[in-house]
Amino acid sequence: MHTHVIQRFIDSHALPQSYAGDAELWFVPLAEELVVASKHNESIGSAPFVLGISGCQGSGKSTASELLETLLLDQGLVVARLSLDDFYLSRQQREELASIAHPLLVTRGVPGTHDIGHALKTLEALRDTHRSSGVALPRFDKPTDNPLPSKEWPMLPARHNRPAADILIFEGWCLGVTPQSASELAPACNSLEQEEDQDGHWRGFVNEKLAGDYQSLFSKLDRLLFLEAPNFECVLNWRIRQEARLRTHGSRSSRPAPALMSEAQVERFVQHFERLTRHCLLQLSSVADTVFELDTNQRIVGRR
Repeated sequence: MHTHVIQRFIDSHALPQSYAGDAELWFVPLAEELVVASKHNESIGSAPFVLGISGCQGSGKSTASELLETLLLDQGLVVARLSLDDFYLSRQQREELASIAHPLLVTRGVPGTHDIGHALKTLEALRDTHRSSGVALPRFDKPTDNPLPSKEWPMLPARHNRPAADILIFEGWCLGVTPQSASELAPACNSLEQEEDQDGHWRGFVNEKLAGDYQSLFSKLDRLLFLEAPNFECVLNWRIRQEARLRTHGSRSSRPAPALMSEAQVERFVQHFERLTRHCLLQLSSVADTVFELDTNQRIVGRR
């Protein structure tokens, strides 16, 4: 039954045929577990069931989220899919933040560059069983570095005396991680921090934000899946591949997009994430409910 669904997914996403076996082995059983979990949450009045998917850049979070959505829809469930990326502040908002707090905050990605209040309100709207209107799911357009206009967001219709979704799949590169200690924050971890955050103000700001509303958001997760990279060194190569795909597929917006990042720009961009990515690799492998172990080619090779 899943075979045709998976094949359509592979065809629509131009994935290698080897993905079919991986999907059957790793994601079909997980989807079946999620069906049971969602029914349990509904029975106790705690729907939707919220699955968090965490993993570094290029680890396959978006593909995993879309595949699980496809499998769950095939089971007749109503699924909402969101990313932490969908709640990025606009370019203008980040430029204002950069002028007030630290210049590095103009770059989207780290805690402090998202509208977490909006994310929490969206989750609450999905849980509301008395809504008379649907729930809009925000979307961010990375090539233009701004949120898509709200009129272009997908909408989940309201359901009488039921939440708008049975399951929410929420993915993000740092979901589930906790703040670092002062001693961990003190030394610079790369040339970006050495040269542009000499006094540690930027990383301190990021850590403070992570300790605040981000933890409130993470507490809403019913289950956390961690896509575990072999090491941090994989991240740059994966992110370069990801940028190439963005370049190929273009913007989801109908407006022209500016040029995407060069390899040198990607290398600098990834350094913004290095500290917390390394922290996630140390912490989440023992914190997450389910860990999918990845090899250097981004394929899943184990589950624990």
